[in-house]
Amino acid sequence: MSSGIQDSQALTAHLPVTASHQALFKNMASGAVAGMVTDSILLPFDTVNLRIKVQLPESPKYTGIAHAWKTIFREEGVRGFFGGLGTTLKMAPINTAVYYSAYEFAKISIVSVVPKEQEPLAFFAAGAFSEFCSSITNVPTEVIKARMQLGRNPRNASGGWMKETTNYRGTVDAVTSIIRSEGAKGLYSGYSACLAVDASYSGFAFLFYELFKQFHRETFDRPATGVETTLIGGLAGGCAAFLTNPLDIVTLRLMTQGNSSRYRGLFHCMQKSLADEGIAILWKGSACRMMSVIPGTGISFGVYETVKAFLNEGDM
Repeated sequence: MSSGIQDSQALTAHLPVTASHQALFKNMASGAVAGMVTDSILLPFDTVNLRIKVQLPESPKYTGIAHAWKTIFREEGVRGFFGGLGTTLKMAPINTAVYYSAYEFAKISIVSVVPKEQEPLAFFAAGAFSEFCSSITNVPTEVIKARMQLGRNPRNASGGWMKETTNYRGTVDAVTSIIRSEGAKGLYSGYSACLAVDASYSGFAFLFYELFKQFHRETFDRPATGVETTLIGGLAGGCAAFLTNPLDIVTLRLMTQGNSSRYRGLFHCMQKSLADEGIAILWKGSACRMMSVIPGTGISFGVYETVKAFLNEGDM
């Protein structure tokens, strides 16, 4: 990102209302494009990550990442990797637009009132705040997508953990079915766990991203190029994904359990998972998650910064 763009961000809070609205629009437009591109491309990796994590140790359907890819392709074809694609295309632009806009707003607001040495805390707090704002629409999106990623036969895809042998026909059917059988709260299954993992992940991801960008700028005495921004974003996302993997496991299990009531909440799910599967459960699927998150975060940051730079150049 060029120094000119950074300067414009730092001044946003002091600009006239019309200029602030323009900055907000650019952040939202850039985030919308980044979300749609990233989530669509990397949905297959996310599907594999989910299926490995929700299966139980007594009846594992997938023995590893490679085996999961082969099994899904053999049983369901390419379509098996793209469950929930319709939901992703509909909601990702909205969720990510809110996500990046909230981050930029919070970062500018917090950085302007904290000492220089406390900026890393500001980056983390702004990242967590962005997830809180986007969670209103993002959590229902993730719940629907996660369940549809279990394919046409959730019982088969989960190794017998799920009871259902048929899945939703699409986003609208998923929403109406979940509300009918579980109430509106069903769309927010695992909300506390989802918010905890996503806020922690985003906090760490933005923290590492800003610190890596600063290091690059100080080392090479120039802003990062588009390719370098993508690499920096991927590295930041990978570090954050590894640190928050235990919470990701809990979230996915709570989101996909439906009416089974196997887990009563975040802490019960963590406690029962540790009791049944040991400490190793905390890093189950971490490699697969990082395979998805590293390119995903890299592409997301790269597309976001590129689109925002393009929109800013249009005003010059």
